[in-house]
Amino acid sequence: MGKKKLVNGAAVSLFAREVFLKRTESGLSQKEFGDLIGVSGQQIGAIERTERPPTRQFAGLLDERLGTGDYFQELWSSTKLLGHRRTLPKYIDLEAKAIGIHHFHSQLVPALLQTEEYARAVLRAGFPPKPHHEVEELLAARMGRQKLLDRSEPPLVQFVLDEGMLWRPVGGAGVMGAQLDRILERMEEPFISVQVIPYDQGAYSAMEGGFTVLRLSAVDSALYSENAETGQIYNDPQVVANATGRFNSLMAEALSPSASRKYLLDRRKEVVR
Repeated sequence: MGKKKLVNGAAVSLFAREVFLKRTESGLSQKEFGDLIGVSGQQIGAIERTERPPTRQFAGLLDERLGTGDYFQELWSSTKLLGHRRTLPKYIDLEAKAIGIHHFHSQLVPALLQTEEYARAVLRAGFPPKPHHEVEELLAARMGRQKLLDRSEPPLVQFVLDEGMLWRPVGGAGVMGAQLDRILERMEEPFISVQVIPYDQGAYSAMEGGFTVLRLSAVDSALYSENAETGQIYNDPQVVANATGRFNSLMAEALSPSASRKYLLDRRKEVVR
């Protein structure tokens, strides 16, 4: 039996709602709307009832036939999940609702900061290998998550990065050069902070792996940690408090934001496109 693809249920419901609204605004039956789009009325009904998740091709047909630009294709990208971890649907929903995101990673540039080419190189390197079309679908979903940084009222996001990730030539020198440019661009935004832990810091807390603390309200937070096979969300107040304290210690051990920017600028000069 094939592995069932996981989808973002909230995003699928939103997509279905938008299809229903477009159809009813046009005064068309499901069959008539399906004829307009180029699919069966049964397929329209199944998507509106969320019995069937939309495909990338279907989203493209909607935009083409309805003249909606990339609207439905962008909605579709948010329905896809990044990988097979069963906790990821809930995490992505929480991430989108967070008012504060505190992220530490020791090996990879965090997904919210990744360029498309850097993310593609990371996804292609995964195991077991994925076919090209699946890599592109996962890539679209990962890029879609970054839209929360461009909202009119974005969350406050703090990143702490180990210096080692900035030297690993993921995708080659050109890709890494563009990736460093992206981080520097994001640092210009007032709600984003990036700090780098340098090699000469030596040992520090959390060297064993990355984690994210999501601040959901003034009194509610959650911790997300993952490895190559699975991820876990923790809501226990003491566990989250320990993680928050750990993140605070990482910020204290890292270079200041201004010193981190200078380091990234210097590192960028050493990378040849």
